[in-house]
This record gives sequence, structure tokens and C-alpha cells, in this order.
Amino acid sequence: MAYENLLKSVEESAEEKERELRENAQKQADAIRREAKKLAEVVVERTVKEAENAAGIERNKQLFLAKGKIKEQALVTREKMFETAFEMAGQRLAAVRQDGKYPGIFRRLLEETISATGEGPFVIHVDPRDLDLCKKSLAEMKVSCKIRTDLACMGGLSASSPDGHITISNTIESRLERVREHKRREIHTTLVG
Repeated sequence: MAYENLLKSVEESAEEKERELRENAQKQADAIRREAKKLAEVVVERTVKEAENAAGIERNKQLFLAKGKIKEQALVTREKMFETAFEMAGQRLAAVRQDGKYPGIFRRLLEETISATGEGPFVIHVDPRDLDLCKKSLAEMKVSCKIRTDLACMGGLSASSPDGHITISNTIESRLERVREHKRREIHTTLVG
């Protein structure tokens, strides 16, 4: 019986030891799970923050690119409008000779040109369609100079020194181009600020 008691005691002790080992293993497994869960939460939180930051950066990048495209498109649209307006002005001015006010306009252009040439001799260049008008205007102004019909323009004239080194252009086209460049700068200044 003592042997059986001893064996029973050893078995109980082994069972107790096994139970303790299982409890410790369970505690360690629970502790490892808790630690892994905390670590996983930290990793998930960090990953979410990194993803949010990356998404924010990408969103800002896309917004910046979209704003740039919008500005570029607005500039292209404004430039098209600008060009269309000057094309329409050019088309209207192409018929200026048919306007009853053209002789007065031609005379003012002639006066400006003569005033700009100064005291020296000069040559007036006109479109052949304006030759008679030019002769009449010069006679009324009592100005004598050579007239050449070597221009093809919507209207107006140009003047040059006899040697051709100095030229003053006062045609409808040249005036339209000067206005165009002046307005381009003005519009650019308005847009840029």
C-alpha cells in the first residue's frame, strides 16, 4: 500500500506539475497574445497614419496639378478670346475704305506721319487705292513729296527717308499690331497682378 500511495502521490504530483505547466503555458500564451495584439494595434495605427499621410500628399499633389491645368486652360481660353477679338477688329478694319469717314482718317494718319518725319525730305508709301486721296490730302496740306504706290494694306500709309533707312509705318495693320501688343501687356499685367 505504501507503494501504491507513493505511486498515487507521484501521479498527483505529476498531474499538479502538468497543470501548473499548462497554466503557466496558458498565461504565457495569453501574455504573448496580448503583446502581439498591442503590437499589431501599433503597427495598424502607424500604417493607417502613413497611408493617411501618403493619401494627403497625393491629394495635395493632384490638387496642385489640377489647379495648374485650370490656370493653363484659362490662359489658353483668354488668349483665344484675345486673338478672336483682334481677328474681328481686323475684319472690320479691312472695310475701312468703304466708310465715309476714311478720308478724314487717312488725313489724320498722314498728318501724324508728316509730323513724325521732321524737317527732312521723305517719301510717302500708299496702297494704289489711296493714291488719289493721298494727292488730294497733300495738296490741301500744301506738302510736296514723292508718293510711291508700293503698299498693300487695309488703309493708311508709311513714310521713309529717300534712302529707305528710316521708315515710319502708319498703316491700319501697324496701328492694330501696336494696340495688340499694348493690350497684351495690359491684359498680362491684369492677370498676373
